[in-house]
Amino acid sequence: MTDKSNEPEKEVCPVTEHLEALRIRLHSEENQSPALRSALAEAGRMITEISLGRATVGHLDELAKAVKALPESEHSLVTSLETSLDMARDKWLMHITDSACNAGICFEPRLVPCQEACPAHIDIPSMIAHIGHGNYDASLSVLLKDTPLPNSCGLVCPAPCEEACVQKTVSQPVLIKPMKSIAARCSPSYPMQEIAPATGRKVAIIGAGPAGVTTAYYLAQKGHHVEIFDEREEPGGTMRYGIPNYRLPNQILQDEINQVRKMGVEIHNGYKVKNIREFQDQGFDATFVAIGLPFSRRLGIEGDDLPFVLGGMDFLSAVRDGKDPKVGPHVIVIGGGNAAIDVAMTAFRQGATKVQMWYRRTRKDMPANPHEVVMALDEGVELVELWAPTKIMEGNLIEFARSKNAPDADTAKPVTIRADQIIAGIGQDGDIAWLDGSKIELEWGNIVADPVTLETGEPGIFSGGDIQHGASTVVAAIGSGKRAAEAIDSWLMKKEMDLPSLKPQRRDEVPYLSVDAAFRLSKSRPHVPEKDPDTRKWSHDFIQFDWDENEARAEAGRCLRCDLCIGCGLCELACIQVGAEALRMVETGNRRLVFEDFLRPASLCIGCGACAAVCPTGAIRVENRDGMRVTEITGTVVRSQPLQVCSCCDKPFVSSVQYGKTRSSMGGPGETDVVMCSSCARLRAVESLSDMRWIAAGR
Repeated sequence: MTDKSNEPEKEVCPVTEHLEALRIRLHSEENQSPALRSALAEAGRMITEISLGRATVGHLDELAKAVKALPESEHSLVTSLETSLDMARDKWLMHITDSACNAGICFEPRLVPCQEACPAHIDIPSMIAHIGHGNYDASLSVLLKDTPLPNSCGLVCPAPCEEACVQKTVSQPVLIKPMKSIAARCSPSYPMQEIAPATGRKVAIIGAGPAGVTTAYYLAQKGHHVEIFDEREEPGGTMRYGIPNYRLPNQILQDEINQVRKMGVEIHNGYKVKNIREFQDQGFDATFVAIGLPFSRRLGIEGDDLPFVLGGMDFLSAVRDGKDPKVGPHVIVIGGGNAAIDVAMTAFRQGATKVQMWYRRTRKDMPANPHEVVMALDEGVELVELWAPTKIMEGNLIEFARSKNAPDADTAKPVTIRADQIIAGIGQDGDIAWLDGSKIELEWGNIVADPVTLETGEPGIFSGGDIQHGASTVVAAIGSGKRAAEAIDSWLMKKEMDLPSLKPQRRDEVPYLSVDAAFRLSKSRPHVPEKDPDTRKWSHDFIQFDWDENEARAEAGRCLRCDLCIGCGLCELACIQVGAEALRMVETGNRRLVFEDFLRPASLCIGCGACAAVCPTGAIRVENRDGMRVTEITGTVVRSQPLQVCSCCDKPFVSSVQYGKTRSSMGGPGETDVVMCSSCARLRAVESLSDMRWIAAGR
């Protein structure tokens, strides 16, 4: 157990701490009068502005007054805020005068959740918005800034972006993953990337998988000569030899790799590396090792070397290599990850009629993508939970013991099962014997490299992808390749790494989509159609049907545009302050709020424009259009109401609802009241004053 007693305590930001407390209080809505909510919102607005760097020193005095005005019922909140403003005033001032946070929280960029979760940091909102507008070539151009393999990735990515989607808080996450394939499929062509003038530097890349291909893609753009060396007959690495054709057809992958070839990258297949330094001897200035983990890891139990025991990656590779290994009729697969799922589904296609997955935990604990688990179960794969293999015996027998996590672990007896094949899908290994004699270190079978520069113990030799960070996903390998290219370029050109370029970037400025308010938070998430499980499982043909681009365009409208709305909550606070209460937001985590209801403003918004006035990004617009006051949130019109026309100048100047509320607060209109805009009212006041002076002068 790690001793944390000597670790320094993390600093607490008083601004964030009290902002969170105010939000919790506001969103509880228990016995809160309009006056109390307005007072809480006023304090919350000022604290939010301080956290965003939009405050002046005067905010602290105003905040202190707002706190004192809170009723006795808020005693604990008042006491805490007053104490903080007094005792931690220097930390509050630091936010205002230095745009700095003592805990390093407040002034961090408000990253887009889906883009931050994507290991390749794809600009997902721009990509989706272009699809919504039907601009597939522009969408593909956005994708190609961050990945050379958009279509392939769109088919096999486990979609961590969807897990991070803020829609998940109030509805269902946007269907992001297949959008990449839509962009690639519907775009007329792959746009050629701009290539810098030749630098005269040469880079050797060992491994033609996603990390190697990505590194080559970016290094070529930087003007370097790149050659990839791979011992397989075809490029693609695990994407080609570890992912079944029914998930990623060869032609799709090949077409994307050919785009990288068009940039001048040379790929040498069937090349067996003998020594890590051989490329330096051949005149290459740098070497990047990205061989992946192409081999199966053994089960590590007695009998795991018997002839009927196969390795999962070895089995998948043999199938993809055209060797057509036959299995069955009864196959047992050990494991619960994506590779184990691929093995189980491929077993049907190679002759099995009964396929079981035995896993030591439960289904909800499986690391495999949930959708792929469903695909396997739909095809007839049986999942046997909470059993772990203990030994394998002659006669095609395997013994399982009940997992210690099972409720009957203390009483359940081991079971012995007979199967025609047992296939291990528990892990992967790499062949790195040719590193012997070098200064490159290994840890748990992975190459040790600097986490920032990816440089190994050998100068000029770098490593990334699965062989460096461990078995992961295609998109993680792509992210590793981007970093490697930047690191290798900086090393070759003797300059500092451009680390900001590796962070999430906005790749385009895309206009909002015009989306109906009722649809914006629709829980009707579409799905990509698939072939019938009962028939598809006997074929290696692609499982999916093409997703309809019109359906994809509609789904793009559910994106809440987190690149433009940072979820700060200022709009909600301003709306509460004016008493309209038209906007409701909820917490999503990571200091971000999201709209809970796009229909609520239709009956409560008064069109005052307070929300738009405080919005720091322009995500909300309140505009006069054709005699109507229109309130629009990231492209969705949430209220359109008639404007009041000035009786004097005949110009519309305020929404009828807001004008009515204003007159009501002043005691109600009289019979002789004239509707006037502020300009005409000022002019009338001046004229009245002038008349009074004439009268006073006796004229």
